[in-house]
Amino acid sequence: MPAVMVLMVLLVPVTALAETAAKEPSLFTASLKMLAALGVVVGLLLLFYAASRRGFGFLPQNKSEIIQIIETRPLGGRKFLCVVKVRDEEILLGMTHDRIENLGRLEPAKKTFSDSLHAAQEKQP
Repeated sequence: MPAVMVLMVLLVPVTALAETAAKEPSLFTASLKMLAALGVVVGLLLLFYAASRRGFGFLPQNKSEIIQIIETRPLGGRKFLCVVKVRDEEILLGMTHDRIENLGRLEPAKKTFSDSLHAAQEKQP
């Protein structure tokens, strides 16, 4: 009889642990569910971004494009040189953290690279 009591005392915690383990999901299962949910959210964000880039109108877009930034170069700190094209005219701007200065208008390049190459070849003896 005492052996049966000892056996019962030893088996009760094992069966209680087995029941709780069967009810609680494992860490691996929870991780897979979390990764699947993350994949769905990221997929929806990418779909939304692709649809807005194709012009479905989710995000506002600049339709007129009168002003184009051609190139920007940092000068150090918060100072920049910027070439802007406004209605087929290029303007050089100097920008700091609190000011924008018009440094002048740029002449459009009249020669292409191939024209410059031919002119340089003709000058050589």
